[in-house]
Amino acid sequence: MSHAGTILGISELEVERIDRQDDIKVYARPTTRPRCIHCRHRRVKIKATYQRTLKHTRQGNQLLTLYLKTPKYYCPQCHRYFRHPFQGIRPRYRSTEAFRLEVFEAHEGGVSQRKLSQTHDSSPATVERWYQGFLAQRLSELSSRRCPQILGIDEHFFTRKRGYATTLVDLKNHKVFDVVPGRSEASLRRYLQRLPGREKVRVIVMDLSETYRSIAEDPER
Repeated sequence: MSHAGTILGISELEVERIDRQDDIKVYARPTTRPRCIHCRHRRVKIKATYQRTLKHTRQGNQLLTLYLKTPKYYCPQCHRYFRHPFQGIRPRYRSTEAFRLEVFEAHEGGVSQRKLSQTHDSSPATVERWYQGFLAQRLSELSSRRCPQILGIDEHFFTRKRGYATTLVDLKNHKVFDVVPGRSEASLRRYLQRLPGREKVRVIVMDLSETYRSIAEDPER
């Protein structure tokens, strides 16, 4: 038996066997017994075990399917039941987070829904649903980011149709924070007024643009 962390990228799993035919079938089980998810009691009891079947990834031209032994636990302290929680695997889903992310990134990179439905054994509607789900998740993550404390601001030409854009850079971590269409004071103020943590900015690096200087001196105006 080998640890699944090096094979599947999922911690606290142990591989029992691997079958390689047309596709790859990996049979695994958890190596640890969790605390009760309701009351955090340590000594839970296994009352039953069932198998979960999940698409996990592609290796070459083969689809890797994961067959998980999933215990159902009983807590003697709070008298409640729960199923084993797996990292990277949501309850009642038939694919892992890694598999859906793989499909999303392939589709974002230009692979068609029809092609992905063939290579990943998922319908075009499912591919679209996963893609939209990840887009919504990323949008939520972007909208909740806090403004960097050391902020760089500069303008650049974007497209002939859209004109200029303003790039905001997190200079402490040396990466682009966001790109905002436009360079006018009105458009930038609307964006900055909705940006969490803008009041904690300590340093702003910019050129001599009157617009940027005005916003930096009075971001709330």
